[in-house]
Amino acid sequence: MIYNIYAVGDSLRNIRKKYGYTQNDMAESLGISYTHYSQIEQGRHRMSMQLMMKIVSKYGVDPNSLLGIQLQGKSTDEEILILEQKLKNLQPVEREYVISICLILIEKLQNLNKNV
Repeated sequence: MIYNIYAVGDSLRNIRKKYGYTQNDMAESLGISYTHYSQIEQGRHRMSMQLMMKIVSKYGVDPNSLLGIQLQGKSTDEEILILEQKLKNLQPVEREYVISICLILIEKLQNLNKNV
């Protein structure tokens, strides 16, 4: 898996243009400053998990594509094993946090699929 900070900016730019928003409009819709939004779109800052969740739920985008994550030809079983290993390496509190976020994302995706 590769995280590409510039792909995040491209994803945000595409979402923004799809809605006909300026950077300022987008920043206001997300409740962040124009400067912070602009820096994320330019690849100068990473977005927080909270901001990512807001974008995913508000604009119905896939978290992987939003984050610029590209899965590199691994099978689903391999991906699950990698995820399990990464979860095992976390502290219990961190693990609970990540699992709760995953469950929220799964629920959001299921709700989106029901509405399609």
